[in-house]
Amino acid sequence: MVSKPTIIGTGLSGMVGSRLLELFQDKYNFINLDLTTNVDITDIATVDQALSQHQPTTVIHLAAFTDVSKAYEEKANKQGKVYKVNTLGTKNIAQTCQKHSHYLIHISTDFVFDGTKKTSYVETDKPNPIEWYGQTKFWAEQEVQQSGCQHVIARLAFPFRADFPQKLDLVRNIIAKMKTNSLHPMFTDQIITPTFIDDICQALRVFINKKPTGIYHLVGSTSLSPHQLAQKIATTFNLKADIKPSSFKDFIKQHPRPRQQYLKISNQKLKKDFSITMSDIDSALKALKDQVASA
Repeated sequence: MVSKPTIIGTGLSGMVGSRLLELFQDKYNFINLDLTTNVDITDIATVDQALSQHQPTTVIHLAAFTDVSKAYEEKANKQGKVYKVNTLGTKNIAQTCQKHSHYLIHISTDFVFDGTKKTSYVETDKPNPIEWYGQTKFWAEQEVQQSGCQHVIARLAFPFRADFPQKLDLVRNIIAKMKTNSLHPMFTDQIITPTFIDDICQALRVFINKKPTGIYHLVGSTSLSPHQLAQKIATTFNLKADIKPSSFKDFIKQHPRPRQQYLKISNQKLKKDFSITMSDIDSALKALKDQVASA
């Protein structure tokens, strides 16, 4: 029997990482490094000890502090948890990958952009984060690039999946609110790019096998407003919901935390280089519905 290749991951207990395990645990021997396995990525000695035990392999760095509102409370605080996990933790992972010749797949975010571009963001666009979460993730990208390790940076946008009780994603949150008739008014003048996590996992498998370098956007093939997304969810899941429109610009006046208005993200480089087609929102929601029904 041929032994399975070993893949080391940080944050494999999270929303994306746990789905990667579910889909591919028969193909790879996954080793999880995060607080659930007593590895603190903000401590470089611990990271070094963990990564030095393995022959050169692929490391997928998913672990991050992702609560954007809570992150904003730590704005400009380099002693805070957000900076330590997202930036210093990534620096530790990247430097240790370089030291032990591991290939690094670093997971980043569309929040490195400022959300002012009306057309699609591509990989060559210059990041300009406007809030603390995005800032720490952009610095993380720079740490990876400066480390000298062989790497690829994979940016995600609004990932969603059928089942993850620990945390609601945007799509499942909208479904839950619709079912209790408590959906707040949805922005008509904001653009986001929701992404089916199963597609992200399939793309990551290609990265594991082909080991590309550079930056790729692992995002869905539809960019739309939250209001349009809610309408599509209601249609797909046959939910009778009152979907009220609201204005992003009006909301920002009342709630001053910086938020990106236009996050239309292009996945054309991924398609061109690897013939990977990420689902459009209609087919992703249908797949989601089928998975929920068969659970």
